[in-house]
Amino acid sequence: FWEFQSIDQPRTFEVKDGFLGPDGKQAADMPTMNMRFTFEPHDGGTRMVTTTTFPSLEALDQLIAMGMEEGMKAAMAQIDAVLAA
Repeated sequence: FWEFQSIDQPRTFEVKDGFLGPDGKQAADMPTMNMRFTFEPHDGGTRMVTTTTFPSLEALDQLIAMGMEEGMKAAMAQIDAVLAA
C-alpha cells in the first residue's frame, strides 16, 4: 500500500510504502519504508529521483531478500513507456 504523506505538485511527493495482510490491514510482520519522489527539469525533459528510507538495516535486508531490488528495477524500467502511452 501507499499512504501519501505529502504532495508538492508538480515537484515532489512522499509516501509510506508497506504491505497489507489478507485482512486488508497493514501486515504487522512486514516493515514499512518511506519513499520520496522528486521531479526536476533536465536536458529538455524531467529527471525523477526516488529516495527510499528504511526503518532499520534489518528491514532493508528483509525486503532485499524478498526481491525488492529486482522489483524496483523492473518497475522503473517501465516508466518511460507508461508516460509515452
